[in-house]
Amino acid sequence: MPNNPIQIVLANESDMLVIQQVAKQLDLDCKALSADQFLVAKSDNRILGFGRIRRYADCSEIATVGVVPEVQQKGIGTLLVKALIAKGPAELFVTCVVPDFFNKLGFKLVKQYPAVLQKKVDFCKEYDFTDEQIFVMKFTK
Repeated sequence: MPNNPIQIVLANESDMLVIQQVAKQLDLDCKALSADQFLVAKSDNRILGFGRIRRYADCSEIATVGVVPEVQQKGIGTLLVKALIAKGPAELFVTCVVPDFFNKLGFKLVKQYPAVLQKKVDFCKEYDFTDEQIFVMKFTK
């Protein structure tokens, strides 16, 4: 765990290489990555984790949430998602295979969701997840 406090800050262009590398390593959504979408968790100017809000015409989604493997299970993902919720609109969706994590943060399972999120469900299937293992969830402020 880092010695200094963790700061959640807006990503900048120089952060994108690390975000891309770690997101790819973790099999996260790497489509249309843009620094202005991301928040990063940093300590000692080192990226520990990241997450973004993808805005579509009819909804917004928390996506590409990842934590560097050597500092996982330390609460960094929770800090990031809470910061994304605070930054985001009143209604946020997430497509995930870890529903318990998002449920603890106030997300609720939904059966009906904007059509654009079906692409994310299909993305998860590319990694051999079944319909029963993929969850679309919604947070409402």
